[in-house]
Amino acid sequence: MNNRRRLNGEETWYRLREWSKGQAPAERLAGSVLHSEGYLSIDPSHPLGGPDGIKDLICNKDGVSWVGACYFPRGQKSFSTIKEKFLNDLEGIEKNNVHGLAFITNQELTLSERSQLKDLSTYQIEIYHLERLASLLNNPVNYGTRLEFLDIEMTSEEQLSFFAQRDQQLTSRIESFLSDMDNFKEVILNRAIQYEDREEEEISLAIEELIEKVWYNRHLVLRYKVENGIEKVNPEIWKGALSSAKRVEEKFGIENLGPYDDFEWGMLNGKLSALRWVLGDDWDMLDT
Repeated sequence: MNNRRRLNGEETWYRLREWSKGQAPAERLAGSVLHSEGYLSIDPSHPLGGPDGIKDLICNKDGVSWVGACYFPRGQKSFSTIKEKFLNDLEGIEKNNVHGLAFITNQELTLSERSQLKDLSTYQIEIYHLERLASLLNNPVNYGTRLEFLDIEMTSEEQLSFFAQRDQQLTSRIESFLSDMDNFKEVILNRAIQYEDREEEEISLAIEELIEKVWYNRHLVLRYKVENGIEKVNPEIWKGALSSAKRVEEKFGIENLGPYDDFEWGMLNGKLSALRWVLGDDWDMLDT
């Protein structure tokens, strides 16, 4: 028995045309292909079933919002059948308030047929037909997608192509980075650096703001422990702490008081430590 795969891209072409995996994998494959084509914020509808609002997914590209429609029957269908499905999917443009339709299908479509479909609408239309899909999936960037959805592994030749493309991309990125570094150094070294001296009063005000924000974050941690019975605080002291917290919230706005990620929290404490050092405190002086 000869299990050798078809050559010249025909295995991909054949497995797409004879699709037997159903709608959910077809929609996921469509989403992966669109992502490789530069579409972003891909949001699938209901690949496992349910009302989808005449869309299989919503996405964006170059500032334009698109609806994606997937049509993957088994075997080649007549153009009239494909056209009927396409017309139904066109309604999804206005229904979902987008500006274009990406029609992804495993059907063969001639140039004339593609033109006829595009002429059915004044909106932007992209048609990913069988030949185009096969070509994209046989590109090194989509070898993983092809393996996942069509179970087609890389040949020896494709492995060479994959690693050659990867090395080329890596080399290009390194060269771009080195060029950017050279430009950066040239700008920095050749410009006259001018610093604006700051008055002690301005620095003191900045320190005061940082102290209040650091204290407030620490207060929230303590508040959690108190409210959950982990720690106890003298009622009078706690009453004063709550009053101070409310004053900080009113002063800065609660939306400007965190929560902070690790980097933001480190920056906040680092600024406080540095400014205090400028005014004579020791490094790492973070008492609030």
